[in-house]
Amino acid sequence: MFKKITSNRPPDTTVWTAFYREFGKYIDGSIARSKRFLEARPRTVFFAMVVSILVSVGCFLFLPKETPKKDPVHLSVQQPLMDGMGGIVTTVSALKELLEIRTILDGLMEKDSLDSSDSLLMERAIDRMQILEKRLAEANKHQNSP
Repeated sequence: MFKKITSNRPPDTTVWTAFYREFGKYIDGSIARSKRFLEARPRTVFFAMVVSILVSVGCFLFLPKETPKKDPVHLSVQQPLMDGMGGIVTTVSALKELLEIRTILDGLMEKDSLDSSDSLLMERAIDRMQILEKRLAEANKHQNSP
């Protein structure tokens, strides 16, 4: 079942040697040109490196970082009261929707067999229940933390 695969390639041939055999003259030529350029203009190369480092440091220090803009908070005496009333209305509507979903699910559970549309309806109802429960939990967490 497990058969050893044999190859007829020479053992000294690797990917790098084949690559170098094909493109070696271009690699050697670019290395020689790079050496000649660096030896002919060492100060230019040095100043280019120093300038790139200084530009990098300047960008780091002087360019402003993007911070998300926050809306100024306008607190008044009525603001906490309005937030509380809105929270109550949101919670009541979410609870009402949860009860409606539960009655739909109870109706589906009473059936002897479910077809594909019933299964999809049940799956969507359960997903919506989970979303509403998460929303209620987050609202409750925000109200409990002063």
